This record gives sequence, C-alpha cells and structure tokens, in this order.
Amino acid sequence: MPLDTEPIATPTPLEVEAALEGLLAPHHIAMPAPDTLVIQGRLLGDTRTVYRALRTRFAALGYTPFLRPHADGVELIVTRGVVQRQPQRWELNLALFLATVVTVLLTGTFNELGQMAWSQVLRQPALLLRGLPYAATLLGILVAHEMGHYVVSRLRHAPASLPFFIPVPPLPGMLTLGTLGAVIVQREPFEDRRTLLEVAIAGPLAGLAVAIPLLLYGLATSPVGPPPPGLYLQEGNSALYALAKLLVFGRWLPSGGVDVQLNAVAWAAWIGLLVTMLNLLPIGQLDGGHIAYALFGRGAELIAYVVMGMCLVLGIFVSSAWLFWFVLALLMGPRHPPPFNDVEPLGPGHVALGALGLLLFLLLFTPRPLAVVIP
Repeated sequence: MPLDTEPIATPTPLEVEAALEGLLAPHHIAMPAPDTLVIQGRLLGDTRTVYRALRTRFAALGYTPFLRPHADGVELIVTRGVVQRQPQRWELNLALFLATVVTVLLTGTFNELGQMAWSQVLRQPALLLRGLPYAATLLGILVAHEMGHYVVSRLRHAPASLPFFIPVPPLPGMLTLGTLGAVIVQREPFEDRRTLLEVAIAGPLAGLAVAIPLLLYGLATSPVGPPPPGLYLQEGNSALYALAKLLVFGRWLPSGGVDVQLNAVAWAAWIGLLVTMLNLLPIGQLDGGHIAYALFGRGAELIAYVVMGMCLVLGIFVSSAWLFWFVLALLMGPRHPPPFNDVEPLGPGHVALGALGLLLFLLLFTPRPLAVVIP
C-alpha cells in the first residue's frame, strides 16, 4: 500500500476539531504514538457519508482514518500517511495470461493424446487444436471469475489490480490442470463491508454463470458407461454436480457400475466448480474469507480456524489434497484485515448476498475431490 512519505506535522487540536466538526462528537482523544490519534465518540450522521467526509478532511492533513466499532460508540484511529494510488501496469498480467493460455492448451492436448503428446505435437503442431475444448472451457470460467471481481471493484472504486494468472506446464506422469488459477492483488483495504462483499461474491457468481451451462453441455455430450480398464481417476460429487448429472441423465451417478465418462468440456467445467469451491473456503483473503468477514466481522477468524481444522481432518482421513490447503491456509493466515470503515452495517440485501455465497460453498463442497480407483 504506497503511502505519501513527505514529512507531515502532527495535527493541532484546532485542526482535529475542525476535521471532526459536524461529523463525530468526541468524548476521548489520545495519542498512543507520535503518528497516531485514537478518537472515541459518537457519529453525527449516516455512517458511510460521515466516514467519507472524515477521510477527505484527514487526507488534507496527511492522515488516514480507520473507523471501528467501540463499546461507547465508535473509535476513529487516525494514522500518518495517505494511500497513493499508482497507475496500473498491465504488461506482466498480459504475459502471464498468454503463458497460461499456452500451458492450459498443452494440458488439454496431452489429456487427449496421452504420454506421447510431446513428440506428436512437435511433429504435428496442429494437434494442439485437440486441446482447445478443454482450454477454452477452463479459461472461460477463470476469466469470467476474475473479471467479475475486477469489474465490480472498478464500479465501486475499490483498490484491485488486474488478475495475475498462474501458468503450470504439464508434467509427464503428473496430474496438472495447466494453471493454478489467478489472483487479484488488493492494493489497500476496502472502504467498508458492503464493498468487500460485493467484490468478493462477484467472482464466484460470474464464474458459475459460465461454468454451469458449460457443465450441462459437457455432460449432455459425454457418454455414460462402465469405467475404463485399469487405474482411473474418479471425480468427486458435490451436491451441485450430482444434481447436474441428475438433470441431464435422469438418475444419480455413479450407480449400477456406470458413470458419466467426462469429455474435455465437462472435465474442465468440473474443474471450474472445484476451483470455485476452493475460493469460497471462508479463510483469510480467499473469496469465502471476504464474505465471512463481511457477514461476521472479527468472528470470521474463528470460522477460519474451524475450517482449517476441517481441512486437516479431511487431509488425514479422506484426501491428502486437503493437507495442501491446510498448509496454504497456515501460510496465508486465517485473519482478514478490516476495511477502512468497519462500522457501516450490511443491509438485508447484502446479508442475503452473503448467505448466497455460503450456500454456494455448501453446494460445491466435495470432500474427496479426486480418487484413484483400482478395479
């Protein structure tokens, strides 16, 4: 978060009084550090309007205010420095996206051609077109997800970078997807919980708006039959995925020794559902962590610890893949940073939107994402 580093004088009592006038009635003011003021008091108007006016006034003094709930009203923490928004550079984003297109296309091709794909593609580059259904499906879902975040953040004047896609080249003998998805860098705290929730939920909703139709199409064009001979991978059933198969085939699958044998589009769409579910884990700064904080505030940290414990238990007893997410959660940290204005309440519509995010996580949750089946 770039800050203006020019030397700034500590605000005088008259300057503080002028900044608060008509916005906040203080009953206690302290300076615990030379560059920090802590003001406790009562707001004199609508929370959002008051905070924005306070931020403008204190920015003129070279300070940034953070609004927090307090037992006696509200607490305004004013710290030295003002966030300086820098022009966005897009060159690295574009390079990573193009690299991801290549790795996902190669992965789709190798899924179709098998272990001899490298030599075949070198002799016949046109074979790369075999990977196009997988690549177009998966990238379509991921791009929709990330642009959902980005577009809403721009509409809400929230600080978010363009997405950084993460390419992963296919490796012989290993299951790779061609990418680890993408991340958007949060350049400063969000203004309030409403903005946090809107930006967080926009990604999963946009991604699912693309993933679900593609999944239904992929299922409808995939055969139902017995599993292939030898070792094979069995994709996990979430509630949403099982219902999609019921809608397309009229029965629960797998059952009776048969299951849908996913084509490239259905496989990529299933991966899209899995990635969305993982993003909705209510931990730290994942989409689900944003949603949980918007709904529950500091209570989201307890939820994060519970979910991390769930990941550990699932990793030990169900699928070792969950151990990766447990370690990642430890590295990322369960705590979510508060927004600038942590007092602005959510309205009924935003609470319903947050509840939808939690419901989507439950519908997409897959205890055993992938299993190696030995006939």
